[in-house]
Amino acid sequence: MKKQNKVMLAAVWLALSGSLSAATVVTVNGVKIDSSDVERRAQNVQTNSNGQVSDGPQLRQYITNELITEQLVVQEAKRLKLDKSDDYKNAEAEALKQIKEKGLDKQPNFKQNWADYQNGLLMMAYANHLIKQKPVTEQQVQAQYNQIKSRYHNTDEVQLGEIVTNKAADAEAAIKELNSKKKFADVAKKYSMSPNTKNQGGIVPDYVSVVDLKDANTLVHQAVSGLSKGQFTKTPLKDGDVNLILYINDKRKISVPEFAKMKEQLTRGMEDEVLSQAIDTLGKNAKIVPAK
Repeated sequence: MKKQNKVMLAAVWLALSGSLSAATVVTVNGVKIDSSDVERRAQNVQTNSNGQVSDGPQLRQYITNELITEQLVVQEAKRLKLDKSDDYKNAEAEALKQIKEKGLDKQPNFKQNWADYQNGLLMMAYANHLIKQKPVTEQQVQAQYNQIKSRYHNTDEVQLGEIVTNKAADAEAAIKELNSKKKFADVAKKYSMSPNTKNQGGIVPDYVSVVDLKDANTLVHQAVSGLSKGQFTKTPLKDGDVNLILYINDKRKISVPEFAKMKEQLTRGMEDEVLSQAIDTLGKNAKIVPAK
């Protein structure tokens, strides 16, 4: 299943609060999604984020989209009578047994939590049903692997350092200090305006493929593709008032693992794509009406 659906299942038993003055946000094939649904999911996300996610229109829209997807899948699962299947009934019975053993059925918000959990089970049942109907074959996985191996054969990946400043004078001063052999981390901490950059000494933890970088950002690709480890851009890249200096902290050849080591991961990814396409089709065929 999609990652967001798995997250929803994992969090479903956290305390969720509803609104006393719920209003319809959108209807999906005649089924209402209320503001109370969005509210309790928003509170849940904020609680789990330890303050990293703040409430606002973007979060509310994201949750609304998730609820629409959930409703589309649940409706389709019921149309296919997956809620009547032995697998679903057994999973539901086992979950309810564990819930009662822990006394969670005595919680005041049990009814809503249980409804959410049942929806999650139905979404999983739909995903399993779909994969059985449209299985990803080993030949398809092998073909996907061959494309990956061909794309990244004899190519590099880099770990970048960044100095970001909105002052052209600071960018020029930073380059001058780098030219005088000062450590990149020290220069980044001195001139970069990004707190995260300062804390990490300007180094981005993850490596990025130079091939992928070409597709994602042509300007950055052109700036770093000819640089070796330890080198940096002699001229700041500009985006409006922002000045960016890039540094190659590390550069190495990409090693594509053998097929056997990637098979499971590739299969899951291709199954997720099958599910995503099916949900897109459900959405195109649905009657989704936002509240006026």
